[in-house]
Amino acid sequence: MTSYTITQLGTRALKDIGLVAAEETPSAVDLNWSIETCQAEIETMAWIGINIWDGSQYDIPLAYLTPLSRRCGISMSVSYGLISVADAIAAIPVAENVLRMLGQKPATGEVQTAEYF
Repeated sequence: MTSYTITQLGTRALKDIGLVAAEETPSAVDLNWSIETCQAEIETMAWIGINIWDGSQYDIPLAYLTPLSRRCGISMSVSYGLISVADAIAAIPVAENVLRMLGQKPATGEVQTAEYF
């Protein structure tokens, strides 16, 4: 299974918001800011109940790379003046919906049994 590091996520988020071109390498300052923001946003999502992957906090599975990059990019966009705080607040729940779906356990197709008293 392909996975990504927090540095790769930070780089991807900077590219997704258009601060860095696809073939460019971000500056050390921008990359550090991006990593810090991604780490903070991942922690925030964990505290509000968005379960993200399998417990390895920064070993990011492929399925999460783009949705998580977009979600973190929303927060970064505010600090770079690309969008307003109000626009970010409106966009965050939409981005988190995908992450919530990814965090759910897949259906097994089995009937659940229960005891009745």
